[in-house]
Amino acid sequence: MCGFVGEYLTDDAVRLDSERLTERADRLRHRGPDARGSWSNGHVGMQHVRLKLLDPEHGLQPMRSERGTVLSFNGEIYNNVELRAELTVRGCRFATRSDTEVLLAAYDHWGELAWERLNGMFAFALYDAVREKLFLVRDRLGIKPLFYRLTGQGVEFGSEPGAWEWARSESAVLEPESIIHFLRFAQPVFDGATLYRDRRTLEPGSQLIADRGGYTVTRWHRPEAECAIRPPESETSLRGYLRHFLHLAVGRQMIADAPVGVFLSGGIDSAILVGLLAQMRSEPPATYTIALEGDTEELLTARAIASHWRCRHREVIVTAEEFFQGMAELIAIRQLPLSYPNEVLIYLLAKRAAAEVKAVLTGEGADELFGGYTKILELLDRYARAKNAASQGDSLLLQSLHRQWPHLDTTSDAGYFASAYSWFTHDDLRALLADSWWAEWRPERETHAIQTMLDLFAAEPLFHRYIMLLEYLHLPNLLARLDGATMAASLEGRVPYTDSDLIRCVACLPPDWKYRTGHADKPLLRSVFSDLLPPVVRERPKRAFHISLERLFASSAGLKYLSEVRENRRLWGIVNRSRLQALTDGNGSDRNSLQTWLVLSLSLWLNRNIL
Repeated sequence: MCGFVGEYLTDDAVRLDSERLTERADRLRHRGPDARGSWSNGHVGMQHVRLKLLDPEHGLQPMRSERGTVLSFNGEIYNNVELRAELTVRGCRFATRSDTEVLLAAYDHWGELAWERLNGMFAFALYDAVREKLFLVRDRLGIKPLFYRLTGQGVEFGSEPGAWEWARSESAVLEPESIIHFLRFAQPVFDGATLYRDRRTLEPGSQLIADRGGYTVTRWHRPEAECAIRPPESETSLRGYLRHFLHLAVGRQMIADAPVGVFLSGGIDSAILVGLLAQMRSEPPATYTIALEGDTEELLTARAIASHWRCRHREVIVTAEEFFQGMAELIAIRQLPLSYPNEVLIYLLAKRAAAEVKAVLTGEGADELFGGYTKILELLDRYARAKNAASQGDSLLLQSLHRQWPHLDTTSDAGYFASAYSWFTHDDLRALLADSWWAEWRPERETHAIQTMLDLFAAEPLFHRYIMLLEYLHLPNLLARLDGATMAASLEGRVPYTDSDLIRCVACLPPDWKYRTGHADKPLLRSVFSDLLPPVVRERPKRAFHISLERLFASSAGLKYLSEVRENRRLWGIVNRSRLQALTDGNGSDRNSLQTWLVLSLSLWLNRNIL
């Protein structure tokens, strides 16, 4: 929806540099090309760029309440109609239809307790002029991003890393451990760390509170609280709840004063969204799909779904050259390396869709919530069963698991998850990294961060705790990628499967309701919404804007980019050149495609940003 930058100074003798704040906001214009706004009182300042989706003539930001509270808000509050009604009964008056005004009124009425009442995606900066406090707040799952930087004078904040002017310069100090985490897990984030040493990301469900005395970072949302909610007592009741909550989520998220479409990948997640949307609206949904030239199987299924619901369907086919050009563009805009190839496809598709709509519904979140990652879930389930058997005196299953997958760490629950979740094994990483960088790796910090999250759900069985870990560790990174790829094209991505009411209903269901060994992924979702799925989709395995990396790397554009990686001197200090040569060799004889992708992405980011 938007982007913002700002600064909170704790020293009255120092005044804000408004020109610098304007320059920082200029770097986020892709997030909000429709309008700009600014506010400052000399020691606190915010600038906002807006993508107009709700109440376009009003809702300008930063917005100020009668009490003097100032808000710069990125996202959507989907239950703003209900909150508005409740606040009106309590005496609040509203001058606009904007959910920003509702959020302001909610804080002025309930204070920090307002956050837990919100159902939506949000990251915002709120300054309470009466208490002289700044609140930086991020939604439960991290759908919308928020970065901050602590200085000797206070706190700087922004919606993207590009909000800081030195992100491209040599003055940007990299964080080696986070770069290693990026290679290991396709994400650099543990405990709020980023690839830049002095910049952090506010974690999902957290808030930073700054005042003249300093700052604190705390969680306002406890994910383990979801497990205190009792699931429906029968399968019939559950089916009814799921139909109701997802229907309600789609209904809430299609509301806008601008056109809303759907990204249609051809899988069941987006197919269900299209079916629900088609049933709610008199006019057919606008749907969009994309594929790499020569790898267009995806288009056939998406086309069948669109035809079934009579959608206004758009297909985009990109060449390898267009793909790599889009990859370079997106890295330059996001100021971050890309985790997965489909980020590029989402960005290129978003550029096409933005010519016709302002927002799109997407299927992110369904895999984490309903058991979509069957390969890793099988590994995690086998370990949980083996661990349980070992606790009862039978260690044969655990020994068998170790023999079959010797690279998996069976010495601890957190270590096992880390090894099953990583793209580089211990030996792979040792072969790749230069000695000085290998010395920076602290695997015990990885496992400590994972164990801390596992401990949140200590009352649950181990396999269930692993499923919750996918939701609260993996999903935020996935959502950040979606936001970065869509907002780079000035398009808002909305994610109905992350609706708060739906998550409360599903998150802590028994694991065997959502995953069954040897069966298709997401059995519960498939069963409950089978009537919305055309036959060609019902038994189709998971594929989300699939792309063949080997096809990309074998193209003339791919060979060119791989050769540039081999000659990238900025990489030579990080990785061993012999292993780099093997990963990027044109014939692919000694190449792991996913590892090669991460090295390529890291290389492009270093060239685009560390000039």
